[in-house]
Amino acid sequence: MIDNLILLRIFTLAASLLLAGCYSHLNQHAATEPGSADYDIDRVVDGIVYTPPYWPQPLQADLYLPQKNGPHPVVLTIHGGGWANRNRDDMAGISRKLARHGYAVFNVSYRFAPYYTYPAQLHDIYQALAWIDKNAPTYNLDRNRLNVWGYSSGAHLAALTASFDNDALPVSERNRLSSIRAVVAGGIPSDLRKYSGSPIVMRFMGGDRDEMPGRYAEASPAYHISADDPPVFLYHGKLDFLVATDQATDYYKALLAAGIQAELYLHNWREHMTMFVFGGHAENRAIQFLNRKNGTAARQTARLN
Repeated sequence: MIDNLILLRIFTLAASLLLAGCYSHLNQHAATEPGSADYDIDRVVDGIVYTPPYWPQPLQADLYLPQKNGPHPVVLTIHGGGWANRNRDDMAGISRKLARHGYAVFNVSYRFAPYYTYPAQLHDIYQALAWIDKNAPTYNLDRNRLNVWGYSSGAHLAALTASFDNDALPVSERNRLSSIRAVVAGGIPSDLRKYSGSPIVMRFMGGDRDEMPGRYAEASPAYHISADDPPVFLYHGKLDFLVATDQATDYYKALLAAGIQAELYLHNWREHMTMFVFGGHAENRAIQFLNRKNGTAARQTARLN
């Protein structure tokens, strides 16, 4: 019996050490896990057309609403797929998880390359933000607690949306959008200037890097880093050979150098797709990050009401 108990303790210790070595979380806040998901989902409004009638292609989104008193903090979720495929169903699981933590979630579709090249997708996301801003009173959304979350090419669009210089926007879109409180970006291609001859990136950009270096810079979130950017939570698999790990680590270092609050979660044994499919622990840490970044506004709202 004693021998079995000792073996059990050794096994438990070894398993704990192995799990602890699976990931690293840089610049982590002292708090622990974000806590339980306390809310039911009140309803999901499917297939909202968020683009105006004149838009080149009608685009849809699904709105997830938690069963709680508002106004609700909002997360706009953006799916991956190399800017050319997949669909918003990929982000349905994360969207439901966020709703159960008290967030309203606007899960969007966007136009695809190669028929639509950059910056079409960026302009689509701005239209989604404009829809949130316009419809906030109808759905009890808090314009002052607006966040973005994307994975892969969706992470690229999320980070680019949050950091893009306002004077580079079309005139019709300047100064009308609510500022973004925080960004969550998984598997992010943060600097397209590192890609030359990539069929995926060339399809999105409409040409190779050496043909249009300025355009590649403009399309890179890393290029637009400035001190007024919102906080960023990054998560990435160290075995990711589709989007190299330095896309996350270099971006993280650049954010910190600019004085931007940032956290980086790296998993030692995950590649691009497994980080997305089995990234529950990283997602929990990201929600914890969002809770902190949206908490002050939540208390202010409570006092105002």
